[in-house]
Amino acid sequence: AESLANSHAAVDAQGQRAAHKYVEQCADIERTFMQMATSEDSGASPWTMLTSLERPYPISVQGHTAKPFCFRIVFYAPTSPGTAFDLLANILRRPEWDELTESTRIIEHLGPGDAIHYIKAKPVWPTSARDSLLLSHLAAVQVNGARAYLNVSKSIVDDRVPEISDLVRMEAGIAGQLITRVTEEERRAMGLAGEHWCKVVQIADGDLKGWIPKSVIKFIATQALPRSLKKVCQQLAVLPPSSESAILRPATALSGDASTDLIKTTSSDVINPILAKPHVPILRRNAVPARSRWTMWLRVLMRYATPAVVAAITTLVFQMILGRRAARRMS
Repeated sequence: AESLANSHAAVDAQGQRAAHKYVEQCADIERTFMQMATSEDSGASPWTMLTSLERPYPISVQGHTAKPFCFRIVFYAPTSPGTAFDLLANILRRPEWDELTESTRIIEHLGPGDAIHYIKAKPVWPTSARDSLLLSHLAAVQVNGARAYLNVSKSIVDDRVPEISDLVRMEAGIAGQLITRVTEEERRAMGLAGEHWCKVVQIADGDLKGWIPKSVIKFIATQALPRSLKKVCQQLAVLPPSSESAILRPATALSGDASTDLIKTTSSDVINPILAKPHVPILRRNAVPARSRWTMWLRVLMRYATPAVVAAITTLVFQMILGRRAARRMS
């Protein structure tokens, strides 16, 4: 695959591009991911089918024959590649659709398309909660002569984000998505209604560390992953379709875009990314201060709950009085 976006470089104050220290790793994980994502086309495929769904969205989950924690997911989303890429590549919005993710953070922006991300996963009984620190790389690539979008990540070690005692630090060998446009012939062959569809090939390869029962692995592969992807397809179905990615536009083009008005990472977040409040995908204009929320609930309680409580106490008092009068008459 030929990269269309030079996302290996950061822009300095003078406008010159300077490579960051992870530039070689970004190029390596891009090559490795493309090989894994397109291995289905080769004669000797290392993947075996675990589960598949046809409706409402085609989803298939495959397992690697030699790696117990390696999955290849192929699903078709009802939108254009740019729209799907912008949602899947936005780490701050991942908790909205991934039921296994509790919270996410951006530790550092390395440059256009490259960053260091922190993900805290939800515990799946009876296992412990896990987290991961990832080098993330975004790029536009060529697949079969057409533009496609790549979102790939790999675990790294950074002293600013040490391991936490009550969390198991996962190690991701390679993970991400390759998003391509679905042709008209493919839509007809698969019976996909509508004009805008894209194909997403997702790879999840890693070491979850610690003790993991086979039942948990089966649950993740056959239930949790398909449910999450069905949810993301439902979100994509109502978004305006776009063939071009907004995330990979030049920074100057995004400066006036109101849709990117998310809570930003501050310097204190980078220094102490775990103890600070995790990032959540909430627009500033919709954010409500904690004191206002408590005041609102207190007003609702006083308006609706208080009369009911007073009525219940009054009824109880009258019942006690009537009961005593009845007892006196009996005596």
